[in-house]
Amino acid sequence: MQSAQKLTQQNQDAFSQFFDKYVSNSSKLQSYSVRELAQKLAIQYFSAQLPSRYLTENNMRKKSRNIVYKQMETDAIEKARAQFKAKKQRKESQQRKLPPVPKKKDTQPRSFSVQPPIKCLSAQPKRSMPSTYFYYLGEGNNHELIKKLLDERQNWVQVKDISLKNINFKWQETEKGYEYRTLAGNLKDSTPQMLNHFEFHAEISNKYHLALNFKTHCEKNQLNVQDYIPISFAIECTNQNLKAGLFQFLTFYRSYCPQNQLQELDKTIKSYQFKYGTQVESKVDEYPTLFAGENLWIFKPANMNQGRGIHVVRNLQEIIDIYNRYQNGYREHLLEVKRNEQNEIVTKIVYINTLMTEQFVIQKYIEKPLLIKGRKFDIRTYVMITSNLGFFFFKEGQLRLATETFDVKQQSNYVHLTNNAVQYTHPQYGKTEEGNQYNFDQASQYFKIDFRKEVIQKLKQISLLAFTSVKGKINKYKRKNCFEIFGMDFILDVDFKPWLIEVNTNPSLEVTSKLLGTLFPRLIDDAFKLTVDRLFVQQKTPSKYPFLHYSNEENLWEYVCQL
Repeated sequence: MQSAQKLTQQNQDAFSQFFDKYVSNSSKLQSYSVRELAQKLAIQYFSAQLPSRYLTENNMRKKSRNIVYKQMETDAIEKARAQFKAKKQRKESQQRKLPPVPKKKDTQPRSFSVQPPIKCLSAQPKRSMPSTYFYYLGEGNNHELIKKLLDERQNWVQVKDISLKNINFKWQETEKGYEYRTLAGNLKDSTPQMLNHFEFHAEISNKYHLALNFKTHCEKNQLNVQDYIPISFAIECTNQNLKAGLFQFLTFYRSYCPQNQLQELDKTIKSYQFKYGTQVESKVDEYPTLFAGENLWIFKPANMNQGRGIHVVRNLQEIIDIYNRYQNGYREHLLEVKRNEQNEIVTKIVYINTLMTEQFVIQKYIEKPLLIKGRKFDIRTYVMITSNLGFFFFKEGQLRLATETFDVKQQSNYVHLTNNAVQYTHPQYGKTEEGNQYNFDQASQYFKIDFRKEVIQKLKQISLLAFTSVKGKINKYKRKNCFEIFGMDFILDVDFKPWLIEVNTNPSLEVTSKLLGTLFPRLIDDAFKLTVDRLFVQQKTPSKYPFLHYSNEENLWEYVCQL
């Protein structure tokens, strides 16, 4: 009996802490219900905590054991109840001491375009949240950064098995294995869960669907799609669609083919028994930066990124050859490049991947691009969409420069393709400027303009138009708690006119410069504050990742509107 009483005294504080933690998340618990709850929990708690040897010590009878249990329950219940009441009284006392908060009167109307929405996610029913959250992280694309940002948050624990049912957040390069139907809010009593992709993001991240959706939207709203994206032909490799798509492309292509190439073109058309028309609306005078006498086009497989599979083509035969290779299985040679501290390439590992596609886009090459130091560049900006179609635009991005001097007659990808994944393999990468990159301040200084105001604002409007074209498709079934970050790629021509080139899911987060080393942590951390942290509540704190001239208190994702 003495041993049991000793155990009782040792466990009172443990049970009291256990009980306090159990009720701390409940705002509806009243003092009259505390005893009933504590009694029920005490029986469960001490039954599990009391070692079996105490049940038989000194040949204790059943009646004696019941007395011990009763005493343990009573002491623990009264102590837990007393602590609960004391805590409640302290809280009420503190609230009485606080001065009343005066209500602010709005003197000016609120601007909906700049005020971030409180409910950027769909409204969630009140539920008792667990004290620990679990996340699953797929490997690749600097997943170490995602792990670091989640581990810094309260109560997040990583799991390795994606099939577990209690995972609260999943982050992967692709949506493979995601079960959108079972997201919180879609099924009753399901574990709260968030995913970093939309079920139908391919409606805009797939080049084929982007071209079709953008064109359809512009036609419905009496807009000229060719004011925003270069002239494009979306072609599908079925007999009927292929013939129709090639007919439209060949009609246009032949109309602007240089005279010295026309004879060879007609010979190719005849040999493949292709057909073409003659009625084509003139575009040369309207878009002189697209047509500078070369008639260059870009062949793009529909579902690839990082410049993979893209070819600058100069004649019809090249297009046919590339198309046939993709139909039969295009053997892609990939390089894995490693560099030392001097930014020198030290190893190259070559491996082969077989690619096949049934959809591709043939897009007009911008033959007169704006240049920096004689080299071509593109602009990467970032857009985030939340599950209720909130549209956010990140205030900063990067300019990505080619390594070699621009010459429209050159055939090197280091001249024409500005993707970082392509340029990184060049021996001179990073020699002129770190990471072949400019930030927006450097662009303003180089071009002697307010780059954010005169250029980035236009890119924001084009991005908004692009996502408006798929607002009824990207989250067709209104799945809860999805969000996605997209990379938007633009090129400026010599007239400073922006052209949307493509929209990328899973934009690269690989760090190749100091700029990206500060940009990406702030970009993802601020995105989590608007999405993950609102479903799985975290204490609000300033950003730990300073970036340029911005305050650590500011979230750099600008809310624009709801699509």
